[in-house]
Amino acid sequence: MQYSKPPLSIDDQVARLFQRGLVCENPERLKHYLTHIGYYRLSAYWLPFELAPVEPDSRNHHFEAGTTFDRVLDLYDFDRKLRLLVMNALERIEVAIRTRWAGAMAKHHGPHAYMNSDLFKDPWQHQRDLAMLSREVKKSSEVFIKHYLDHYSRPFLPPIWAIVEMMSFGQLSCWFSNTSNTEIKKEVMRSLKLPTIEVLEKVLHTLTPVRNTAAHHGRLWNRQFPMTLPEIKRLRERVMPNSAPDRLGHRIFNYLVIIEYLKSVINPTGQWKSQLMSLLETVLESDLRAMGFPEDWREREPWRGVE
Repeated sequence: MQYSKPPLSIDDQVARLFQRGLVCENPERLKHYLTHIGYYRLSAYWLPFELAPVEPDSRNHHFEAGTTFDRVLDLYDFDRKLRLLVMNALERIEVAIRTRWAGAMAKHHGPHAYMNSDLFKDPWQHQRDLAMLSREVKKSSEVFIKHYLDHYSRPFLPPIWAIVEMMSFGQLSCWFSNTSNTEIKKEVMRSLKLPTIEVLEKVLHTLTPVRNTAAHHGRLWNRQFPMTLPEIKRLRERVMPNSAPDRLGHRIFNYLVIIEYLKSVINPTGQWKSQLMSLLETVLESDLRAMGFPEDWREREPWRGVE
């Protein structure tokens, strides 16, 4: 089927939303946000307020009675603040893992250990990852990269403690997973107080789409992520089981639990948990349920007693 829907002007978008039952006392305000945020982006936040479809695999498009634009905008603003908090924590986690992995690799195998295929389980994957890093270095304008290239001709890439700064979260996950020296992996694992290397690798793998969603301004609220976290015995009572109804184990709640756990290991005196709790108190229980929060989440660790 060929796509044939014509684009709508902002005025036409406003008219369509009113015709479908959205309540907004100030059309100019609605027009402003449609202009600067966009109809399509906002539609992800008003979708849960649409009436149930008449036929399967379709949309009704009409809103439940009393659905206001302010309600939709509040959800959008909440999600934006949630993304900033998640990115703040994941940045700390990513930097800590980079630092520990690079330090351990350098200690055991020298400053350019990452260039040696013999130190990685899959040499073909290593060559692909190294080529990707080389391209990043070639086009980089970072001062530390330019300094190295201006002063040294061999090796042609900077030492590992510099090169890790060029890695994305996903790349770091791949490099770590492909590392063959288990003692190096155990050093990183122990520093994060995780039980096994396999758990750490799975955590990195499953946090990557969360990080990418937040970094690219995607929606965290009411989203199902493709992978579930590994079972971690000490966190079993904190998370929703992967077998939970409505795929609640795939929603952001479980990821917030592991993010908070790792963040508290890295920075035990930080205020991130309190900031997150304050933000969560600004939305309705139904909004939390859409993120996989159980009814008793405030009685569970690590949220119990947090103000």
